[in-house]
Amino acid sequence: MDASSPSQCPVCRSPRLETLHTFSAGQAAQHFVLIEENPDRHRALAAHIEALWGAGQCCVLQCKDCDFGFSDPFVAGDAAFYNLAYMRASYPLERWEYTRTIAALTAEGFHANRVLEVGSGCGFFLDKLAGSFVPAQGITALEFNDNAIGKLRAKGYAAIQSDVREANLEPGFDAVFMFQVLEHIDQIHELFARLHGLVREGGLVFLSVPNQESITFNERNGSLFDMPPNHIGRYSQRALKAIGDQHGLTLERVEVESFNFKSYMLRDISYSYGRAAQQAGTLANWSRSLRSAPFGKLIGVATAAFLAPRRIFVWNRAAKAHLGGSFWAQYRKTGS
Repeated sequence: MDASSPSQCPVCRSPRLETLHTFSAGQAAQHFVLIEENPDRHRALAAHIEALWGAGQCCVLQCKDCDFGFSDPFVAGDAAFYNLAYMRASYPLERWEYTRTIAALTAEGFHANRVLEVGSGCGFFLDKLAGSFVPAQGITALEFNDNAIGKLRAKGYAAIQSDVREANLEPGFDAVFMFQVLEHIDQIHELFARLHGLVREGGLVFLSVPNQESITFNERNGSLFDMPPNHIGRYSQRALKAIGDQHGLTLERVEVESFNFKSYMLRDISYSYGRAAQQAGTLANWSRSLRSAPFGKLIGVATAAFLAPRRIFVWNRAAKAHLGGSFWAQYRKTGS
């Protein structure tokens, strides 16, 4: 049976599933582009999402055995989706998982001839490796964005514009890195089989994903949904171990990012405003629809600030739950 079938979990193939959410293509499009702000772009996005799904709606399911959450249909967004959903690509200069991975490499006494990063953006993590852990000429970066590819090549990295499952790569990498990428990808058994084939025996795979517990808390407390087809997988420790075990990658370490009250508060102000803005007739919806108008962004910021005090009790609950935003994992190749 196909692992993408809604009758079984894509990770462990268990049939024991529960439904978390159901979204129409229009609701998904409204998450990314408000119809009140850009009706033509919204309608084009909704039509494209429906074409991707092959249906007018999508469910988010969760496996009762490995806790993996996933969209049904389990289909990733393509280039056309991202071009419609996002006006521009942005890449963070720093992430907690960068620091955590550097610490793990240092503790390992890691020195490499060749490494690979999947979804490397402009190479901000790779910049931390070059010269210290691996020569710049030993770095390969996979990235789709045209602008980022140019910046990577200017730094001396071998930059390839391709999906890791299809890229022409020579096996034998000492380590593979993949930060905040896995949750966007379908055909995950094909992906992990490819990672196993690319890394040398005893080599390392590092990845990070959004913290599943934080996603659940946010969705239940008025923040943004983790909307497909952008994010289509929600990974637990059990799911990460299960998928690794099936492909000769032993899960050695996992860690959740520490809770930072200020960062959470600022993100929640933005995300709760964004969710409220999706509802027609709300103050948030009205202000967000003016974003392209003169002073529109300022009106949006003022509205988000006005609405923020009602979120205080949510912030307190999040602090007590220690809900860090990222989940980090280290694998080692241990067999076929």
